[in-house]
Amino acid sequence: MIENDEQLRQASEAIGDLYQALASYRCKILPVNPRNYRMIAQGPLDEIRKIQADIDSYLGLHGTVMTADTLHETPPDSDAP
Repeated sequence: MIENDEQLRQASEAIGDLYQALASYRCKILPVNPRNYRMIAQGPLDEIRKIQADIDSYLGLHGTVMTADTLHETPPDSDAP
């Protein structure tokens, strides 16, 4: 569970590290044994999903569908008094 911006930064870095590991597995294992690649990649993929869910929850996005409008704030009406 992420409780502050420092933990958010660490979570983001962890996801990047996990994607780097997957990229390495893809280059080294996939060409030799695709079945093993799928099995080995499952652990990092599960962890990425878990961390991403924590990030979404911390940012208040848990349970939302990400669209271009999700993070878009509508400016106030300039004609409003």
